[in-house]
Amino acid sequence: MSELEIVNKLNVAYLESWKKRLTIYEIARIVSARALQLAMGAVPLIDISGFKPEQLNSISIAEEELKRGVLPITIRRRFPNGKVELISVKEILGG
Repeated sequence: MSELEIVNKLNVAYLESWKKRLTIYEIARIVSARALQLAMGAVPLIDISGFKPEQLNSISIAEEELKRGVLPITIRRRFPNGKVELISVKEILGG
């Protein structure tokens, strides 16, 4: 097996492993976009009756929604070769 074939297999394995994860930048973008929606009056997708009063802010609610995997958001990943992938947050987090 040549070095090029080995490198190609490693690249494919690397890309496949990232399909199941969110980067810190994607998490920040998702939480900030959802927190803005909540601040503008959107209805939370989770039950917030169990939250402590100091946790009742839009960012905490958005983080909890992301953690529970209930956000109907799709991430568009663009790669340097021009390829674009659409990845559902619900599928990644198993919600």
